[in-house]
Amino acid sequence: MTKKSIEIISTPESIFLASLFKRLFFAKSKNRMRTPSKNKIARFSSDIYHMYKQRITVNNAEMYIRRARLMLKNVMPFFSETSCTEEMLDEILKKMACTELYMYEIYKTGQYVYPDVFDMFEDEKTAAKLVNNTVLDLYRTVFLRRIAKEQIEKLIPDNPKDEYPETRKMKRQFIIHIGLTNTGKTYSALEALKAAKKGAYLSPLRLLALEVQERLIDDNVPCSMLTGEEEDIIEGADHIASTVEKANYSEHYDVVVIDECQLIQDEDRGCWWTKAILGMKGAEMHLCCAPEAKDILVTIVEDCKDKYKIVEHTRNTDLVFSKKPFRLEKAERGDALVVFSRKSVLRVADELYRSGKKASMIYGALPYKTRKEQLKMFLEGKTDVVVATDAIGMGLNLPIRRIVFLETEKYDGTQTRMLVPWEVKQIAGRAGRQGMYEKGYVSTVSDPEIIQQSLDTPNSRIEYAYLGFSDVLLDIDCDIVDALKIWKSMPTGSFYVKQDVTRTINLCELVKKIHDSFTKKEMLRLSSIPFDEGNETVLELFKDYTLLYSYKEEIFKPSLKGYSLIALEDYYKCLDLYYSFAKNMGYKPDFVWLKDKKLEIADRINRELMDHSSLKRVKCSICGRPLNKYDRNGICRICENDNNLIELAVNKN
Repeated sequence: MTKKSIEIISTPESIFLASLFKRLFFAKSKNRMRTPSKNKIARFSSDIYHMYKQRITVNNAEMYIRRARLMLKNVMPFFSETSCTEEMLDEILKKMACTELYMYEIYKTGQYVYPDVFDMFEDEKTAAKLVNNTVLDLYRTVFLRRIAKEQIEKLIPDNPKDEYPETRKMKRQFIIHIGLTNTGKTYSALEALKAAKKGAYLSPLRLLALEVQERLIDDNVPCSMLTGEEEDIIEGADHIASTVEKANYSEHYDVVVIDECQLIQDEDRGCWWTKAILGMKGAEMHLCCAPEAKDILVTIVEDCKDKYKIVEHTRNTDLVFSKKPFRLEKAERGDALVVFSRKSVLRVADELYRSGKKASMIYGALPYKTRKEQLKMFLEGKTDVVVATDAIGMGLNLPIRRIVFLETEKYDGTQTRMLVPWEVKQIAGRAGRQGMYEKGYVSTVSDPEIIQQSLDTPNSRIEYAYLGFSDVLLDIDCDIVDALKIWKSMPTGSFYVKQDVTRTINLCELVKKIHDSFTKKEMLRLSSIPFDEGNETVLELFKDYTLLYSYKEEIFKPSLKGYSLIALEDYYKCLDLYYSFAKNMGYKPDFVWLKDKKLEIADRINRELMDHSSLKRVKCSICGRPLNKYDRNGICRICENDNNLIELAVNKN
């Protein structure tokens, strides 16, 4: 089978483009450099002769364009000193023009109206860029960007509230609950939710969604639960507790509770609070927030022309700061010791265990059931203290007498920095419990001045709300990554700021490398799947699932690779990904297997924590061989290879 040749044709477009090339490249000769040697001029002549003789095919078109541009840039300033003819040069320019037009025609799909070269290069500034860019490059970077921007401006309303016309027809009543941590604002909102015939609770964390579901069920109010990682849909339930990202905007509710609304200022997730406040169809909307969010929430509600009232909540227990430096051996029953990494939680718990004190442990990677068991032991007095990350700052209503900051710096995903005032107050506010501890105490190992100043300093007023991109970007005539970048670059005005779309763009780019024919809708669905892309084990599973989806094949159930604490936690995250990928991409997950497996792994993790073996284990969990730094998941290479062979044999059968 012969390679298709690109025909050299004399259309008006190709003649125009060839003459444009000649003018642009000859213009370079005005900046003449030192005359090259005779040998170099001879090589120039040889290069031109080679390009003149070269046969252009579909396969070598892009290579021809790159080589021709490079050669012309080098030769044009000294063309008169070479032994080449004008006919050779004209032939090369004609070939370049026809090849450029061929590549541009191949790009066209016929679904949209594309500009011809006369329109594209009417602007001299755009034409000048042809020296370094192809016609297709300039279409994508100049014309397509302009067209996409015009389409976005046309499709997306100037005011974000107008993206929800059905909600704008309603006259909603907002109750804005203002208060610091542990002031009862969420409790008041949930009382209204329980009394409603139909309601929704929107949470920043799946842990809180699960807690609210259990609280409502305990109060004889059937309630379903939905998060990005799991669901528990109860037949006949008119209430639902979900993470804010899973809010249902098509349903009408009597009462909607949106918790921790100060997170509207979060660059990555704040857009979901904005969307929920603007779009949820709730006759009565309860917004729970810290004082610094009051003004921005009032501004948004007033802009929606909805009614509102403010309910101020105050602490029923005093908060007392102790300047005396804390020492770990002085930990007492009812203390919550705060650190900012999983490793620190395990280390501190192990130190306490060695000194005869039992600790419950709370950190982000723990499954909900494990957290619940850990908290239950603390509530029942089976453990003396809680060692936790800042996950303790939201929603965990525990009988804590004293909050102790063992660390005052945290890694925020970009850098290690000092805690800011609102973070200190959010965590410290968990100290004290009415009817049990009438005073809450706050202490620290170091930097007492910083902690006290943070407690005394009012939080900075929130000036703006983050805004997410709309699904109308799917209708824009360009690549979804380009559409996201264009959308992000466009000003918003008013009191909104565009969210960070870095994660979405990075995942879209990753997905394109796995399979380059996904639709824009598929790419957005894939990039919106919640998982920890910083975890290598989970990321590799995501890649495997994406590849299987591209072939329309079923996804497999993840398998456990080891029994160390890290391996068990990673496996639980893989189980979460199995569910969320299946739900997002149209598969039917095995709910019975998934529920049983999650319970099993959560129990194993809890036993690992209670055995205090997580830091001491340096041997393979299967055969007992010593582990080295190259071994993963708590098992040695020999056992890992054996497991892989067994898995392969099972899959073959």
